[in-house]
Amino acid sequence: MKKRLNGLNITYRFHQGKTETVNLILHGWGGNLNSFRFLENFLIQKDYSVLTLDFPGFGGSEMPRDDFTLDDYFKIVDELLEANGIKKVNIIAHSFGGRVALLFAFNKPQKLNKLVLVDSAGLKPKFSLTRSIKILHYKFLKMLKSKGLIKRDLTNFGSADYKAMPEGLKPVFNRIVNTDLTYTLKTISSPTLIVWGKDDEATPYYMAKKLNKNIKDSAIITLDGGHFAYLQNSNKFLLVLENFLRENIDGNT
Repeated sequence: MKKRLNGLNITYRFHQGKTETVNLILHGWGGNLNSFRFLENFLIQKDYSVLTLDFPGFGGSEMPRDDFTLDDYFKIVDELLEANGIKKVNIIAHSFGGRVALLFAFNKPQKLNKLVLVDSAGLKPKFSLTRSIKILHYKFLKMLKSKGLIKRDLTNFGSADYKAMPEGLKPVFNRIVNTDLTYTLKTISSPTLIVWGKDDEATPYYMAKKLNKNIKDSAIITLDGGHFAYLQNSNKFLLVLENFLRENIDGNT
């Protein structure tokens, strides 16, 4: 299905099951609504209500404008819920999707029932001295280039994923990754499950511990593997997730 949201055409799927609370799945940067297709199918088989979408720039959704911010991604999610008459959600979010989920929890706490953060982004990283120097070097060269003092090609900086990214997404990505959402954590009152790959290098495990420390009603489950440990351990992930959706974080029904 497609809907015009926040000025863009957005692709999404919505299954109305028996549950009034809808399970909203938010994929990571570079993913799409099929990134959690195994989870979507699992929940549908259990007759849960499920909503998933392609974020702007991915899957079948339209490319975002150059000035797009994290708040614009949040608005798309909020407008999608309004358009489908959805009043309450459980959010299951991976990586970049976790950024949107944290902003949603901060802005719309009355709409959030439970939150599942899977190797979530959104916190300011601790950079090593070597990486910090490299970032400062890049910013210095970028400043010189902006003043016409050098003509050096700076595309050799950054990850392979960044270099492969469509040019139109790069300014949006740069703006979003510099957004620190630590301020949202202590405001979250919904039961929160933090699922993390113990060897995650993209969003290291100390981020999971910081989320757990600052979100008062939260617990951590670790999985073997890295940033996509939920795929490598899909059976365990589904078991833990369904138990969490059926019960409160403290184990009481």
